[in-house]
Amino acid sequence: MNICSMSHGRTRQRGAATLMVSLVLMFAMTLAAYFLNRNMALEQRLAANQVQAAQAFEAAEAGLEWATAQLNNPAKLGSDCQPSTDASAQSFRARYLSVDVNTGAYTPRTWTQAGLPLPMQAMCVRNTSQAQGWDCSCPAGGHPLVAMGAATSSTNSDGAPPAFVVTLLPVSTPGQLRVIAQGCTSHAGACQPGIGVNVNVQAKADATAQVQQMLALVSGLASPPTAPLTVVGNVSTSAALGLHRANTTSAGAAVQAGGNVLAANARIGTTAGGITSTAVIEQDTSLSNLSEARFFSQLFGADPATWRAQSVVQKMDCKTDCNAAVLDALAATDGALLLWAEGDLRLSGPLSLGSAARPVVLIVGGIASLIGGVQIHGLLHASKVEWSADSTGAGRVTGAVTSSSHYGGNNAADLIFDAAVLQTLTTTSGSFARVAGSWKDF
Repeated sequence: MNICSMSHGRTRQRGAATLMVSLVLMFAMTLAAYFLNRNMALEQRLAANQVQAAQAFEAAEAGLEWATAQLNNPAKLGSDCQPSTDASAQSFRARYLSVDVNTGAYTPRTWTQAGLPLPMQAMCVRNTSQAQGWDCSCPAGGHPLVAMGAATSSTNSDGAPPAFVVTLLPVSTPGQLRVIAQGCTSHAGACQPGIGVNVNVQAKADATAQVQQMLALVSGLASPPTAPLTVVGNVSTSAALGLHRANTTSAGAAVQAGGNVLAANARIGTTAGGITSTAVIEQDTSLSNLSEARFFSQLFGADPATWRAQSVVQKMDCKTDCNAAVLDALAATDGALLLWAEGDLRLSGPLSLGSAARPVVLIVGGIASLIGGVQIHGLLHASKVEWSADSTGAGRVTGAVTSSSHYGGNNAADLIFDAAVLQTLTTTSGSFARVAGSWKDF
């Protein structure tokens, strides 16, 4: 055999083996690259799903926070959820809830479509170009609608902005309600109730999330007084001060003081068959032993700083005549009005604040100086109350007056204890707060 031929054959065999090994390695590398790419694509999809789920969840959480803030916003709002000067405008709470003032039960309002009652809903769509960050809809009836022309920033991959829808539901416990917030990655699906407002928006959101929370009312007047005038210190007036009860059949004191009651000319009303002297309670140690802060907490269920910090409370800081500031606060808000005046407050008659249906709580950090015919439906509380007479006539408080120190002055005002007015303040005023342990994401 030719040695050259044998060598050439072995070379061909080695070349074929090398080719085969190369092909196997190339196939293995291709297969590995395929699976690696497949895993990367799967991880990208999983990551995208996680991002979308997180975005929907955060939108739902934003809905809960927004709804709680709106329920504690006393301002009158338009259908776009922004402050309105329209006389017929309502606050978010009044628009979406009705309340039984006797029991404190809150019932979410409904509207009717094709004969079926539907819960009223509010909706917001993300728009970072707006100062508040959202375009919102708070209709008095019908499905919430948001014009999509401006809500184009902070969008998802499909060009639609995140959104949330809020629904209020009743519960059996008085003073409580349930808030359900549906968050979506886009203004679509569950976050676009009713007929879509933009045919270009996708019919279904990439991801949705739902969270819910119980809210309970923390009353603005936790424990009402039981007399038309209650003071920690003394009552001193030479005027014919009227101390009455709106319901003459209900028992109770006409005045309760931790110090002395020096009001020889007072006109004291009693229950049928009652004795005037027993309607005056003085030197009451249950009052005289209280500090100013403790007396405040017994009435309002919180210390002064906490009560004042509520967003539902309207703050004023006027050292002279505050009539205009009080009337402006009354006109700009809805429902029972909670007012806090820094330092001293001076109100002059003629002036009328509040009504039986919409009473006020007026708290004065310093001295409340009332002059003439000031009339208040609700509760007046101050560190000290002084009521002076002038040509505008005698004043009147229908509800109650409380003072952390003394009451004095020469105005023959009528202080009328009205349990119905105080009950309205107890069940309708104050702030909604989250009930611990009631949060759910299903």
